[in-house]
Amino acid sequence: MHGNKQHLQKDFFLYNASKARSKSYINMREISERFRLPPNEYVIVPSTYEPHQEGEFILRVFSEKRSLSE
Repeated sequence: MHGNKQHLQKDFFLYNASKARSKSYINMREISERFRLPPNEYVIVPSTYEPHQEGEFILRVFSEKRSLSE
């Protein structure tokens, strides 16, 4: 999936379990979480509190060790 620019289909989410998620899903402007994940490729899915709403997102990912990204 590396470098793939296609939309993920519903089946992707049916067959791939979540590795991390917010402790509580509440309507807030800012959410900050810390996770420890093994090296791999991950998909980060931002979402709105209400379904079928468009939203603007800023995503910042920090790593304690040097990582390669494209």
